[in-house]
Amino acid sequence: MRARNPAPWLALLWGPALVMAALLAVWAPPGQPYDEPAHHSNVVFYARELRLPVLGEPGVHYEAQMGPVYYVLAALLLRLTGTAELPEAGLAVLRSAGLVLVPLLGWLTYRLARTLGARELPSVVASGLVVLNPTLLAVAASAQNDYLCLVVTAAAALVALRALRGEADGTPFVVGALVGLAVLTKVFAGALLVGFVVAVLLDGRRGVRARTVDASLAVLGTAVVSGWWFVRNLVLYGDLTGSGAVDRTGVSFDPLEYAGIGSVVGWGRSLVSYAFAPTEYYRNAFDAPTVVKAAAVLLAAALLLFAAWALASKAKGGRRVVEDPRVVFAISSVLVVVGVYMIAAWSVQAIAPRLVAVAAPLALALLARAARSRPRLVVLATVLMGCVLLDGWLLSEVAAIPTDPDLFPW
Repeated sequence: MRARNPAPWLALLWGPALVMAALLAVWAPPGQPYDEPAHHSNVVFYARELRLPVLGEPGVHYEAQMGPVYYVLAALLLRLTGTAELPEAGLAVLRSAGLVLVPLLGWLTYRLARTLGARELPSVVASGLVVLNPTLLAVAASAQNDYLCLVVTAAAALVALRALRGEADGTPFVVGALVGLAVLTKVFAGALLVGFVVAVLLDGRRGVRARTVDASLAVLGTAVVSGWWFVRNLVLYGDLTGSGAVDRTGVSFDPLEYAGIGSVVGWGRSLVSYAFAPTEYYRNAFDAPTVVKAAAVLLAAALLLFAAWALASKAKGGRRVVEDPRVVFAISSVLVVVGVYMIAAWSVQAIAPRLVAVAAPLALALLARAARSRPRLVVLATVLMGCVLLDGWLLSEVAAIPTDPDLFPW
């Protein structure tokens, strides 16, 4: 399972991913990807007004609750290209710019896996699973802040792993600062700070004082970069994230409601769909045939069973599941993201499952680390091939969606 030069293998995965993302960016009707009109409107507000929007102001839509990093960069692009007042052209600029992030996320995921101790071929496959996942391809090809958050979060995670390994270029304060930048892109990235603090505090190789100082520095780094945004939200809305004031924009997102086992099953279907068959992301403009639904379920089940298999093997061998701070960090971060999503979706608002993707690079890096035998590598490679097949289905469906002029521009 050794690749003497992984570059050709990575290029073999990133190239098709970039081409398919570009085709989706061209073929998807304007505004068809969910939330795209609101994201674009928010970017235009930044470009015109040169300030942060306030929920409840005329022309401010629900995505204005998000941090400013993506919108500032996107607004700069619109101003540089002169497309702030040209909706279709501006949307094309934003979609095209997002494509640059595809190979970058692939590289970061590969480096995460290698830094976690994964072998080369499993790391290559993990990279492919990120860039060729149908939902992430759909997201990359639209105007939104999710993909940039994935990239910044993956970069923060890579620095965190180096810090936990004691490398000079990874200091706790820098880790916290990068997490703060990711939080200002999408707040779910804050899970990495929790994961890093847990990993540092549980590192029995170091003294209590050193661990406490490092954990405090990480928290300080995040507070310095993103603390002002939470204070602003608290002052304006009485809410740390601003989500409680979204109804000022005229829309509301109620939490999931338990109405028997059927509601849980429906939620599970939505999770699987968002993972591998993004019909909901395209506003259900097309339906997935039975074979695609079955494939999505099988791919999700394969990844879950793979994780259970790896854990069971460690337990059977009498080895600790968690062996070093890097693994503690990765596992803790993934569990916090999933846990916060579940709590928020059922108690605050029905958040789109794609937000959990912020943990995808780390989760796949963990799976790559566990793929130390040929059978396990075959499982991951099979899931990768399944993603490629579903990508082909997605391209054919998106190409056939008729344009709805009511969706864009708002």
